[in-house]
Amino acid sequence: MTVDSSFKAMDGQAPLLQVAGLTKRYGGVVAVNDLGFSLGKGQILGVIGPNGAGKSTLISMLGGALQPTEGNIFFNGRNITATSAASRARLGIGRTYQIPRPFLDMTVEENLLVPLYARSPFANRKIVRLECRALLEKTNLVDVADWRARDLPLLRRKRLEVARALALKPQLLMLDEVGGGLVDREIDELIELVRQVAPETDGIIIIEHVLRVVRECCSTTMVMNFGEKFAYGPTEDVLASDDVAAIYLGSAHKKQGRAEGANAAAQAGAEPVPDAALSQASHGLDSIVAPPRTPSGEAAPELLRLEDVCAGYGQARVLHGLSFGVKAGQAVAILGCNGAGKSTLSQVIAGTIKPTSGSLRFDGADITSMAPHRIADLGIAQCLEGRRIFPTLSVEENLLLAARRVAPKEQKERLDAVYRLFPILAERRGQAGTSMSGGQQQMLAIGRALMSRPRLVVFDEISLGLAPVIVDRLYTALDVLRKAGLTILLVEQDVERSLDLVDTAHIVSHGNIVLSGSAVEVRNHPGLKDLYVGAGHEEPRESVCV
Repeated sequence: MTVDSSFKAMDGQAPLLQVAGLTKRYGGVVAVNDLGFSLGKGQILGVIGPNGAGKSTLISMLGGALQPTEGNIFFNGRNITATSAASRARLGIGRTYQIPRPFLDMTVEENLLVPLYARSPFANRKIVRLECRALLEKTNLVDVADWRARDLPLLRRKRLEVARALALKPQLLMLDEVGGGLVDREIDELIELVRQVAPETDGIIIIEHVLRVVRECCSTTMVMNFGEKFAYGPTEDVLASDDVAAIYLGSAHKKQGRAEGANAAAQAGAEPVPDAALSQASHGLDSIVAPPRTPSGEAAPELLRLEDVCAGYGQARVLHGLSFGVKAGQAVAILGCNGAGKSTLSQVIAGTIKPTSGSLRFDGADITSMAPHRIADLGIAQCLEGRRIFPTLSVEENLLLAARRVAPKEQKERLDAVYRLFPILAERRGQAGTSMSGGQQQMLAIGRALMSRPRLVVFDEISLGLAPVIVDRLYTALDVLRKAGLTILLVEQDVERSLDLVDTAHIVSHGNIVLSGSAVEVRNHPGLKDLYVGAGHEEPRESVCV
């Protein structure tokens, strides 16, 4: 989609917020790159994009929690780039958080009195109480005013989060993924709340993955991808764009071609490894790929089975009765938008989040309540979202952590196999793990998962924030591992690349599996695009097997 850089403040007014050249780097990773946009007075701007696009980094820079590496932020014509978060709040910038952060042991009313008195420490008590009562009424919290915040259900906590931000009387209100974890009925209430509070502010920014909230609340929408502004304009036009749909489905890279190959190679820090060389690396991977335990001539048994799994975080309900299986030697994808529940599913399989109901079995053994380290001992390895590289350890030390209980000779064999798969790691073996580029760190994370010689690896969002040509190389490596017999569970947003790799795919939406089938069947399903960038009201869907 063509970016309309001339789409500025409404009615020719001076903008409430103006961002110019905003950039944030973390070592070799560029989270936000040369971003510019403006927010007019009276405007509600939606900010959307796939996981890892830079949305959370952006709101943290706007709120003052993070300082940009480059660029400037202007609020009401004043440069606030170096202004602290507390000072920005006093100037009139309020925000909510993805996970509500009330004072848990205070009542709802007390939680609102804190920002009210922070804004006016010597205000008349009667006036403050009247303001507090008005906020409770506006956000529909009067009936729970005396409840402790920890006792509130999720939607009420989100209402309290908005009320606390409004208590500061912000000119600019920033709502960070307030729709996360809510069911459709609760989304209806949230949309109505946003409409009610809009007149109380000069402008609102909604960073959201629930696109219905953006569609029904925002006049303007900005799409971010790889830390940059991908599209900006009227919401209806942006959400109808095939190019915007492509970045959610993961097919945008096919339109871009190989023009950016040189830049991506620079990100990797070396010339890309030819696909042929990666294919040759498949020989001798027995040291890092445990072969399926299937008698000759017999059908592959089911290695992993989830049955009616429900899980979440406190009051947030995330997974709603997921059931599926993974056969030995099979590659299966779990696909869906940001917030669908994919990473929660990864953590349930790892044992770091316990399901509230349902069961998990691995090679016939019940692992539902098993400790994470016991699950790992059975042969399930995790390549976690965010890479989780130990910053004080070298590349080789990071790799050896996963093989610390095997003999030195076997350690060397496993290292050699990983280095054949990713030669750049051999070149950087003595370098600190986090000093490398994002692409190299992802290679290290994959290599570390393989060092335990797993029977199944869960790869969680390995394409996150990386240039397309680097992601192509990573997926070529996964294909090599698949052909070597590794059982793969791929948790991803990138539909096109995933479907090129796997045998079977399941699409997850709002914590439910809504579409299942072979890679070909899922790719050709007419409802696939709508599941990612739905065209209207998102009613609950029945699971469809094709």
